[in-house]
Amino acid sequence: MNTASATPVGPAPVWDVINGFTSYWALSAALDLGLFDALAEEAGCGAGLDAGQLAAAVGAVGPGPVTVLAETLVALDLLDAVGDRFRLTPVAERYLVSTAPASMAALVRYSPGPPAAWPGLADTVRTGGPEPSVTADLNALYPALVGATGPTQAGVATAVAAELERRGWWPKQPTVVDLGCGSGAWATALLRARPDGTVIAVDRPDVLPLAERAAGDAGLGDRVVPVAGDYLDAVLPVASADVVVLAHVLRAEPADRARRLLTRAIELAGAGGVVVVADYWRPDPPPARRHDVSAREDDGRAEDEDRGALCRAARHELLLSLTMLASTAGLGVTAAELRAWAEAAGAEVVGSFEPVPRQHVRLIRSRTPEALS
Repeated sequence: MNTASATPVGPAPVWDVINGFTSYWALSAALDLGLFDALAEEAGCGAGLDAGQLAAAVGAVGPGPVTVLAETLVALDLLDAVGDRFRLTPVAERYLVSTAPASMAALVRYSPGPPAAWPGLADTVRTGGPEPSVTADLNALYPALVGATGPTQAGVATAVAAELERRGWWPKQPTVVDLGCGSGAWATALLRARPDGTVIAVDRPDVLPLAERAAGDAGLGDRVVPVAGDYLDAVLPVASADVVVLAHVLRAEPADRARRLLTRAIELAGAGGVVVVADYWRPDPPPARRHDVSAREDDGRAEDEDRGALCRAARHELLLSLTMLASTAGLGVTAAELRAWAEAAGAEVVGSFEPVPRQHVRLIRSRTPEALS
């Protein structure tokens, strides 16, 4: 009999979480210092910068602290190091340089939501919602947050326009209703694909100027009709639309409001239109265990599915759902909820794709013969 004790499990997952806090602030500090922008200015020569040059470029007193920060970013795959010089990785060049078209530099700062939300997360879980002060902080932060999403969402919207074209659901002069237009990235990208179209842009009064400015900068301001108000109650100048957009809106809403918002979008799309839902989907709930063989599967998933594997695969989506819990009334949305809400409104999910990594889109259409033709 083998009496040797088994090797104890290591603490690596715990350290990974602890170090995640440090990693975030390392990236935030690099952005605040302009470190990625400084390296981008030298990228043309290809040599990179040594610690002393990098310290001078970001206004640091000496190379020692900059070396620690830069080497940490190398360990995080956000910088590269060759000899004594630091260079941008392709990821940093595309997403962390402030002037890059797809820059996420501002999103790094704002995506976690109000800083005060996180120390109070335990109380939020106990009570079911954040403190009013956190909600107030989010309201103040919201215009900057939605503005920061613009570069990423522009790429998603451009890909969606191409997909609608491929499916024959993208008329030459479409009417689009964007419920929660935010930065205006969707409105502007869709209008670039269809300059003769019209976008009804709906959002809060303090957010709408962002969308109007984005469209104006693109020379498309006269094609956007701004409507200030609640997504559910705002009076629209159209009774129907060819495309209705719900981009990263549902997960921040309580389930009942999210359901009613999707129903409104489906009603606006009518028999011939399409609802575009972009969001981060939490894993569907496990099916109820049954003994009859005919009910051993639910939506193609075996009864004994590995729930842990599903959650691990949805790490990104779950962390963003937790961000919603920390500072909004939402808990995220599952694909199963979306399907059920669509079916209750006489529609169905007819397409699902990932236009850019970690950006998930569902297409919903009415079940009427016109929509299915």
